[in-house]
Amino acid sequence: MPAQPASQPPLFQWNDLGRYKAAGRFLDGYPLDVRTFYSPVDDVHGVLVALLRSTQKSIVLNMYGYDDAELNDVLLAKLADEHVYVQMSLDRSQAGGVHERELLAKWQHDLIGNSIAIGESTKGAISHMKVVIIDGVYTVRGSTNWSLAGEQKQDNELTIHNNAVIAAETRAELDRNHDAMLKQMAARRSPPTAKG
Repeated sequence: MPAQPASQPPLFQWNDLGRYKAAGRFLDGYPLDVRTFYSPVDDVHGVLVALLRSTQKSIVLNMYGYDDAELNDVLLAKLADEHVYVQMSLDRSQAGGVHERELLAKWQHDLIGNSIAIGESTKGAISHMKVVIIDGVYTVRGSTNWSLAGEQKQDNELTIHNNAVIAAETRAELDRNHDAMLKQMAARRSPPTAKG
């Protein structure tokens, strides 16, 4: 395998994820299909960058706090890649921040294979999930918002499952939430109908 350019972080490799742990490895006996990282001790940001950069087919994301410019740049590249399907759902209350609006203004939601929704939960509350599914195989979840503070300063947890069954179950929930947010967006854009 050719070496990565010095300026590029390493690609995501399941059997090499110990590089992102503070100790450089996982404890003996760790489950074969689970890897957990803790902020601010482990390199949570690094593992997210590597995973997103390595996406080959699909990214399905539901995120509460979204304020990481580097992760956004990686997603922008995937949005422009005609071979990668990108579905993103963001919480409406969080997406309205100044820096968040700057990041979102760069998105190319009109390209084929992209579906982006900003809204609330199906019950009208915040959409607090912090989940991404990569290529229908890797499911990333935990308390970590996508911000440098969440990834590098706050006490947070991020767990990656290498299990297509968990990915399929999670995808059904993310799709349902995404559909609800798309309908909320359409309702906000529709003019009120006359009663009569």
